[in-house]
Amino acid sequence: MQQKKSFKINDPVTKDLLFIALVYFFGIFGIKFFDSALFLQTSFVSIIIPLGLYLYRSKPSSKELLLLLIVYLITFSSELIGVNTHYLYGNYDYGLSLGPSIYGVPLLIGLNWVLLAVVSRQILGRFFKNKWLIVVMSAVLMVLIDAVIEPIAPKLDFWSWENNVVPFSNYRDWFIIGIIGQVLLRNIEIKKDLFFWSVGYLVVLLIFFFSFYF
Repeated sequence: MQQKKSFKINDPVTKDLLFIALVYFFGIFGIKFFDSALFLQTSFVSIIIPLGLYLYRSKPSSKELLLLLIVYLITFSSELIGVNTHYLYGNYDYGLSLGPSIYGVPLLIGLNWVLLAVVSRQILGRFFKNKWLIVVMSAVLMVLIDAVIEPIAPKLDFWSWENNVVPFSNYRDWFIIGIIGQVLLRNIEIKKDLFFWSVGYLVVLLIFFFSFYF
């Protein structure tokens, strides 16, 4: 009979999640109680570190890396269209917290799309076997994550909406672009260890944003 895997502090996944949690904890503490401007200027690490660790653990092939790059380019391009024409998502602008930008869109935002796409896929792949159902449900999860983030984003100078109203078009287009990204990633392997990694990261991310609701 196979023994159930026990929680170990030196387990690679556990170490990754503890490190990510520490980064986000210091972010919460620094923004709320220390120097919000300083800590918001380092927000890029909250995406770079988890994505880097994810790639290190998942060991993607050259083909998978190419697919991730394509997802980055598609999602970043969609943001360029959104910010500069308002044909996608709605009437919004990015702040300064997410670092260097091109035509008003932070270079980092495409990496955020990639990270949310892969963790959503790893989580939903645990519950569904059909590739197309994973595609759809992963896109739904991405929209739900965005719905949690949207009310807090202006407070952190991530982005802001015209009249402080998030339009339905934002969620509609998040779903559409999310579907496109998930279709491209549909053949990336679902790995058991990355389920726990992805759930842990998502929990840390949600705790971070929920902490600014109060």
